[in-house]
Amino acid sequence: MVNILSFDIEEWFTYENLSSDKNSEKRLEGYLDLIFELLSDKIISATFFVLGSIARSHPDIITKISNAGHEVACHSDVHKWLTDFSPNQFEEDTKRAISSIENVTGKKVKSYRAPAFSITPYNKWAFEILKQYGIEYDCSIFPAGRDFGGFDNYEKDVPSIVSYNGVEMKELPMGIATILNKKIAYSGGGYFRLLPYSTIKKIISSRDYNMTYFHLRDFDVQQKRKMNLRYFKNYYGINGSMDKFKILINDFEFINVENAARIIDWDTVPVVEI
Repeated sequence: MVNILSFDIEEWFTYENLSSDKNSEKRLEGYLDLIFELLSDKIISATFFVLGSIARSHPDIITKISNAGHEVACHSDVHKWLTDFSPNQFEEDTKRAISSIENVTGKKVKSYRAPAFSITPYNKWAFEILKQYGIEYDCSIFPAGRDFGGFDNYEKDVPSIVSYNGVEMKELPMGIATILNKKIAYSGGGYFRLLPYSTIKKIISSRDYNMTYFHLRDFDVQQKRKMNLRYFKNYYGINGSMDKFKILINDFEFINVENAARIIDWDTVPVVEI
């Protein structure tokens, strides 16, 4: 069984009004410290997908992640959906992000996740650019439809090789479960908060591969809540999510993306032509 623990760290820039709310910023960093403590107790090394812009403005955060023994990976430069980029714009974003992160850590960035899983059938050229800038492992494929991205006709939700226009990339996609005829990502974000833990545990136990994705906002019970059409999806289950997370990392063994890629036999995984 390969269970990967990953976090998307972008809240310093995507929280509404955060730039002028230093208390919120300190609170989020406090959640990060708590996660470090929990992972240290369980001897877990996770992958943290971070923004290049955070590496420039908050290099201490990136250094803290790296010094704690976790993999620092790329989550773009400014958290703009890839669906809004031209190829040239995406290349500039990727180049700047990777350079900014590597300048802080002194380590090669090997793993990438697009904001909102926004590599879709309409911007497959992204894989050519990621390969060009040294990315070895992509974690951007969400093999189902979703609000801001998704690759519904991607054939596999297990480690695979993406093949596009002569370029091959090792892909570690989100795992998908079907509940009430709907394909969902059970191991992170809103569905992790929504589903009973017993359901999540049952799904994870039944699979040989599980990819998680968490955000600090998934645990932030003090965050300012905004009334809109996504209110339920954004906030349901926050009060119990940290306790649920603690049980998760106690029940299962987790590793980071880079370590998972080392133990996967890539000669035997599916090759998916896109």
